[in-house]
Formats: sequence, C-alpha cells, structure tokens
Amino acid sequence: MKKKQPLSVSRNNLSFIDSNLLNDQTYYDYLDRFKKIALSIFEWVNLPESMDARYLERCLYYDGVASLLKDKDYGFINTRVAPSGQVNIYGLPTALNCYSYSFQETRKLFIGKLPEFRSEQQKEAFENSKAILVMNNWDRVPTEPTLALYAKRLALAERSSDTNIQALRTPVMILTPENQRLTMENLYAQFDGNRPFIFGDKKQMGDMDSIKAINTEAPIVFDKLQQYKKEIFNEALTFLGINNIMLEKAERLITDEANANNELINLNLQAALVPRQKAAEEFNRLFGLTGDKAISVRVRSDLHNIIKNAQSIVNDFEQMEQVEDIEVKEEQE
Repeated sequence: MKKKQPLSVSRNNLSFIDSNLLNDQTYYDYLDRFKKIALSIFEWVNLPESMDARYLERCLYYDGVASLLKDKDYGFINTRVAPSGQVNIYGLPTALNCYSYSFQETRKLFIGKLPEFRSEQQKEAFENSKAILVMNNWDRVPTEPTLALYAKRLALAERSSDTNIQALRTPVMILTPENQRLTMENLYAQFDGNRPFIFGDKKQMGDMDSIKAINTEAPIVFDKLQQYKKEIFNEALTFLGINNIMLEKAERLITDEANANNELINLNLQAALVPRQKAAEEFNRLFGLTGDKAISVRVRSDLHNIIKNAQSIVNDFEQMEQVEDIEVKEEQE
C-alpha cells in the first residue's frame, strides 16, 4: 500500500490564507467598534446592586430581549430570556424562560395592573412568579445582525482600498517560464517588501529575454472607497440613533435638510429607548419602587443633547453668513 504524500503548502496558498485572515480581522474589527458604541448608548439608572447593566445590554444586543425579575436567592437580577407558553392578545409570550449561567426558571410575563394582595406573603409569591420582558425594540430584533452587515460592507471597502493601493505600489505583472517562477517570486517578495534585490550571477536570472513585465495600469479608486466608507459608517450611526453630521458638510446643509436628518436619527434612538423605558416602568410597578429607588433608562449624558447641539452647529453657520451679508452691505453703503 502506497503511503500518502504529505500535503505541501505553497507560497501562494500561504498568501491566500494570510489575505483571508486579514479580511476576517478587518470585519471583526469594524463589528467590535460598532458593538462598543451600541453598548454605550443607554444608561440604566438606580439599578439594584445585584443587577448588571452591562450584561443586560449585551443580551439586548445579541438576543433582542432580556428579562428582569426577583429571585428568592439572588434578589433582583437580569437574565437572558426565551419565549415560552402561549401568546397573549398582544402577540407577547405568556411565559418567559429566564436563564443565565447557573440559573434557569420559567416565569409568567407581567403586564397590566397589580392585583390586591391580602398579605405580604401573597404579594411576595406574586412577585416571585413574574418577570419583566425587556425589548431591544418593539419587534424584539437584536442589534448585532444589522451592524454585522455594515461591518461587512466596511471591511469589503477597506480591503478593496488596500488592494488598490497595493496595485499602485506594484503596478506590474511578470510573465516568466515555469522553471524561473520561484526565482521571480523571491524577487517580487523583496520588491513588495521595499527591499532592493541585487544578483551578481547572471546565471541565476536565467534567460532574461523570456521574462516580460506587463503594466497593469491600476486606476486610483481608493479615495472614492474612503468616501464610500464614510457614508456606510454614517448610515450605521444613524441606525443607532447617533448624530453624524460632519462639520465640513454642516455649512452646506440647509435647515430643512438638517432637521430631516435629525428627525430620522431621533426616531431610531427612540425606537430603542422607549421599549427600555417601558420595561423600567413595569419593573417599578411590579415591585413598588418609587422615588430614588425607581429605576429608569436614559441616553448617556454626553449624548443627551446631541440633536440640539447638531442644530446649533447649523445655526452658527447661518448666523455667520448673516453677519457677513450685513458687513458687505455696510461696506457698499
């Protein structure tokens, strides 16, 4: 029986593998950037110490839903959740399978008003049988898949830009006999690495007349790709509800255009904020939390007035233009 020959890995295969690894690294880098932004948008205020806002937002980011509940051993906690039981008249599950690391319990969905309790024991039993459903948006769709699409487009544009720049650095294709392939690959590798190559033996170069170089005439498109990347990145920020009016564009924006952009950004932000606020209100109602003990959700302080600030930028440019017009009229008079 013949022994199988070991598979040899050529230089071309290694280059292909390196290229694929860089493609994946670029994609995951963009996705990680988006994730950091998405997980930092909302601030949960007055959460009990036994609850974790970071884990809550991660559940919403990856799953689109999470749960808030009170456990007899852990106290107030937040977990991952999966629908269970039947569906009520509003299309929501009547029961929630609340689970996390070393925790799993099925609870009934709390919705509506509290019943009248005859004793503290009855009230506690009711609280321990219910859970609050937190939704990332009204359709319970996670954030990650959409950002993954934007990250894929950005990675494709970035790698295309790298390829274009590489083609401009080495705008030649070399034709050589097969017996000279390895020699030319080594020469090209040194050329690609910005390293000069010198051979003192003419025999090492083989038949010079059989070696030809073809100019690929690669066009310059990386500048257009960079502009395309900005548009995709800004579109992703709009999806997240983050203002992305660039200062270089602000002076050319008319008020109606700026207002329309701000309105779209605000609606995207509200699409994620309102369901979270509703879950906080239900949590407070279920457990009777009021005043300083009540939990709430808000946009982080540094983003809270971002829509207003963006409008101020546009107004500042308009005021500058008005002042310039007045100065011109005064000079003419």
